[in-house]
Amino acid sequence: MGLVVNAVALWNSKYLSAAADQLRAQGVPVKDEDAARLSPLGHAHVNVLGRYAISSSAPAEGLRRLGEIPDLPDGEGAVEEEGV
Repeated sequence: MGLVVNAVALWNSKYLSAAADQLRAQGVPVKDEDAARLSPLGHAHVNVLGRYAISSSAPAEGLRRLGEIPDLPDGEGAVEEEGV
């Protein structure tokens, strides 16, 4: 079971990093101290029942596409900076 937990944590880490990079590229402020608190141990999206075929090669197309970030109306979801 430890191997599965490690694989899920690695997969989640790659996507959390990609999501933070995408947010930053879109101009959304992502503080390093907030990103450091993200945990790759979430597992609700993992089907633990069944059989799995695991390939040791990397996907040819890289990571799957991340979801689009919807535009929020002005004032909603705004991030306030401390001391500003």
